[in-house]
Amino acid sequence: MKKTTVKFDAVEKDFGQVKDGEKVRLVFELMNTGDADLLVQNVKPSCGCTTPNYDKKPIRPGKKGKIEVEFDTSGRTGKQRKTVMVTTNTEPPNTVLTFNCEVMPK
Repeated sequence: MKKTTVKFDAVEKDFGQVKDGEKVRLVFELMNTGDADLLVQNVKPSCGCTTPNYDKKPIRPGKKGKIEVEFDTSGRTGKQRKTVMVTTNTEPPNTVLTFNCEVMPK
């Protein structure tokens, strides 16, 4: 498999304060900065409270894709720091995306 390079708009994002029970979403943008198709092979969250959704089609050189992350805050009051491991056809193959928030009681 041909390798390429990727650039993320950010590898860490913050939801700020959210209420217990909310499902909050954010998007990490990625750009193929190489000269081969970028393949997002896997997106693995650190816990079951986080659901990723991502582009399954190859991302052409110079084009952008996105990884959307939904976090279910139910029963998780206090400061939260979660990660999502993204595996692509790059070197190194894994990038860790992190998001933070503070879940406030209802």
